[in-house]
Amino acid sequence: MVSQAEVAEINTYFQNRMAESKKIWATRGKDARIAAAAAKANQPPTWRQLKGVPLMLHEIKHVGNRPFMVGFGLVSLGALYLQTKFTDEMKKDSLYWSTYHLKENKSAH
Repeated sequence: MVSQAEVAEINTYFQNRMAESKKIWATRGKDARIAAAAAKANQPPTWRQLKGVPLMLHEIKHVGNRPFMVGFGLVSLGALYLQTKFTDEMKKDSLYWSTYHLKENKSAH
């Protein structure tokens, strides 16, 4: 037959299962969803809820993106340097600039 220890173990198992089921049942329904949304609103947003600049700053801080961000920074600084060195004389000699941006050549489009 079944010993008292086994009966106690089975009863404990079913009591734990019942407590777990009650916890799951408490998370269902409209009131539980409202309570969960209120609890989630008090916490800081996860990266999935971030948008725009906060998301970009989060990605910049992420360790895995550091090599990419170093490269991005170097390319950005290089582009900024080249843009500052782009003189009016160079702009006139540039086919792109003279075609699309030069004021005196608007009828060339």
